[in-house]
Amino acid sequence: MTLTEIRAALDSRGLRPLKQLGQNFLHDQNLARWIAERAVEGVESGATVVEIGPGLGALTESLVGGDLKVIALEKDRGLCVFLRERFTAEIAGGGFDLREGDALEILPRLEVAPVVVCGNLPYYISTPLLMECLRLPGRPARLLFLVQREVGQRLAGLPGSKTYGALSVLVQAVCEVTQVRTLPGSVFYPPPEVESVLVRLTPRLEPLVAVEERVDFLAVVQRGFSQRRKKLSNLLPISDGRRAEELSPAEWVELWRGMKTEPTS
Repeated sequence: MTLTEIRAALDSRGLRPLKQLGQNFLHDQNLARWIAERAVEGVESGATVVEIGPGLGALTESLVGGDLKVIALEKDRGLCVFLRERFTAEIAGGGFDLREGDALEILPRLEVAPVVVCGNLPYYISTPLLMECLRLPGRPARLLFLVQREVGQRLAGLPGSKTYGALSVLVQAVCEVTQVRTLPGSVFYPPPEVESVLVRLTPRLEPLVAVEERVDFLAVVQRGFSQRRKKLSNLLPISDGRRAEELSPAEWVELWRGMKTEPTS
């Protein structure tokens, strides 16, 4: 949808972008098409794609154009009404399944193994949404998200850098992270105050941490990063004199497993 069409669609329904939901609608049609193509590149016909926060359907329009099963999760009731009207034929044909509600509540009950998960993630819940996506059944081919630049930098942060933290460690322990491209605020309505970045997470064939272990692992890593200037020996029951940002994801996993096997006194 063009910027003019987005404004007209919102005005005709008495809707407006809700800041509390982090709503910034992508209005560059060529860019939306390009992102959708990257999301489903190489995906076989009939595969399930989950889109988080479809908004007015910028990415959805290209996703439902292929022979795919698209499940979209949208919290805003007014936008759900619009999407049902816009994609009536796709819903009737079974290629589009719109689920109204909070993605954080829907994802744990999804009961399908999507091949692709994509979407424009609201800044205020981008981290918990990522955590839920990493707990989905099966192993998606990829996760492709638009996030604020700060989040993208944290996801791809390297040991020793200021952007490297607990989120970097967990995500990199289970995925390869690539920052695909930066998007200026001008391609969104309303334009956000900061740039966004398109990030691709490719799940590892052999993740360093299993799905059922990730909550426990993250809790330990977060404790280690809770006071970055302190040595880990002052924060965790270990004798390691390094600081949290000095350990690679693999070293964090080794440290965590060692903590689990050490005898308790």
